[in-house]
Amino acid sequence: MDSERSFTDIITRGCNPAALSENVPAPNEMPACVEVPASVKANPKRSKNFSKEEDKLLVSAWLNVSLDPVHGVDQSRSTYWKRIYEFFHTNKTFESDRTQSSLMSRWSGIQHDCNSYAGCVSKIETRNQSGVSIADKEKNALRIFKSEDKHHRDFPYIHCWEKLKDQAKWKNRNNQSGTAARKKQKTTANSSPAVAAQLALTTNGEDSQAAMPTVHRPAGKKKEIDKLRQRSSIEALDYLLAKKKEADIEKDLKKEERCKKAFALQEERIRIDSERIRIEEERIRLEKAKFEFERNLEEKRIINVDTSTMSNKQQLLYEDLKNDILARRTIKN
Repeated sequence: MDSERSFTDIITRGCNPAALSENVPAPNEMPACVEVPASVKANPKRSKNFSKEEDKLLVSAWLNVSLDPVHGVDQSRSTYWKRIYEFFHTNKTFESDRTQSSLMSRWSGIQHDCNSYAGCVSKIETRNQSGVSIADKEKNALRIFKSEDKHHRDFPYIHCWEKLKDQAKWKNRNNQSGTAARKKQKTTANSSPAVAAQLALTTNGEDSQAAMPTVHRPAGKKKEIDKLRQRSSIEALDYLLAKKKEADIEKDLKKEERCKKAFALQEERIRIDSERIRIEEERIRLEKAKFEFERNLEEKRIINVDTSTMSNKQQLLYEDLKNDILARRTIKN
């Protein structure tokens, strides 16, 4: 009965963190993903801890999907993590059968601890200690992380931090340190936090030694889409110019072909006319030759006609014809 009452109190009154056991496993010690069949309420078997290679690839997958300038986070949660899952398993060079929920759980732990560590780094940077090396700053940040962690863990994701620290999300978190920097950002509402921090001045009026470097954020979705549209417009213009050039070439070829055909037709017409003239001349020549042949026959007949049996008038007629024939032949010769 007591156990049932306690369970009821937890449900009705809420869970009191102070009443829970302090031996809660750290995020990196939690199982990456425990797949529970629908018919089973619990599975005591834990999946294998993530390796550093899996962590690094998961971070790369998250960066690849979240920093996509066109899609980015402007997509449903299921689509967003489906793309991360596909990137992870497409680019892995090691054995890994992590599920999508396992990757989501692991990223939640990585993001939480990296955010906490970024705050530790920010605290170290705000001290602006001279003569402190980068390695010393890293050791101090790790020390702060361990002291502030509820279970006093060492920072377990330094290999992930190396890939995330240069991204705008964590750079901005590191650079946003100190009340003066925040006030300065408020006074420069039209400027980005990084630019506002760069313009911050010290109380002596000189440029602050701790001025933050310019953070180059990834191109925005609208800007990237405009670039895509501009590139598409240029490609479309190039395509149209190329098609116009092809059309002009084809037009010139067709024009040249038409000219060649017209010239060939003109030559054929001239040839046909010449042939017609030649045939006509040949016909005239033949008719003339025929006429000459028939006339010669007739003249021979006239010359050879016996006029002794003819009357005087007929004899005179034939004599005149013979004289004309002889005279013409004499002139012709």
